[in-house]
Amino acid sequence: MEAALYWSTIPNIVFNAVLCFTALTLNGATIYALRKTPSVPKPLKALLLSLAVSDLGVGILSHPLFITRLALELRLQADLLTSLPTFYWVSLFLTFQFTYASFFGILSLSLDRFLAIHLHLRYQELVTYQRVVTSVISVWVLSGLNSLIWLIRFRIAYVLFAITVVSCFVVSGVLNSKIYATVRRHAHQIHSLQVQPTVQENAPNVSNASMLRKSTFMTIHIYVLFLVCHLPLVCTLGLISFYPGVAVLKAVKIYTLTLVFLNSSLNPLIYCWKLRGVRQTIMTTLLHASSSQN
Repeated sequence: MEAALYWSTIPNIVFNAVLCFTALTLNGATIYALRKTPSVPKPLKALLLSLAVSDLGVGILSHPLFITRLALELRLQADLLTSLPTFYWVSLFLTFQFTYASFFGILSLSLDRFLAIHLHLRYQELVTYQRVVTSVISVWVLSGLNSLIWLIRFRIAYVLFAITVVSCFVVSGVLNSKIYATVRRHAHQIHSLQVQPTVQENAPNVSNASMLRKSTFMTIHIYVLFLVCHLPLVCTLGLISFYPGVAVLKAVKIYTLTLVFLNSSLNPLIYCWKLRGVRQTIMTTLLHASSSQN
């Protein structure tokens, strides 16, 4: 094993061991808090739970498999595709299952908030909880089918993954840009309502608009974080396809994979930051747990 690969493998094993713990605990707490928080609308809650479950899956499976893969490659001094093909393909399938679920989850969340902003009263009529649950199930089934293609037709799967990545990045980016522009315009309207003498009459509308604005800004933050964590890996894979023999790029790929997995530990922090109900539920649970121990 080249020196660059060796000295990138050791710290990434340590990083992923730490991130495995944070992904498990933070996403587990987030799933519990989302289920116990009635203030979050049910369609939005279903989408956030789906995203949190995929992040939890990263902690349960992707992190341990990645750590095992790095340790085995370090020990065997060989590529697992030739030395342990079964482990390699199972690891690849499970990793892409959660990766696709995250990509489609971000896209679904961006589309939901876009519709919430632009449909107004028609949103509750068209975007029902049952339809959102159906779309969430479809996302996971589609993710599994796309991941299965990696085991059957590697080249087709590679092209399909590239198309999926570009499409999700671009479409989610356009949706979030329109969301941001609309939310900023609504913010000025809310401010004008607050300074009017009839503020008491407009208070419910202002409150609902404020809650919608916070959830849309949360979606924008989730998308930006997703972009920051995944784009370096996409660029690195593109460079490796043109320069496959460069050892430094292979070492960089290990760090960019860890950055992708880091995303699963950071998403719960955004939920707690932007959703006060989720934050309060987690704090209440922690206080009860600490008081029961005392």
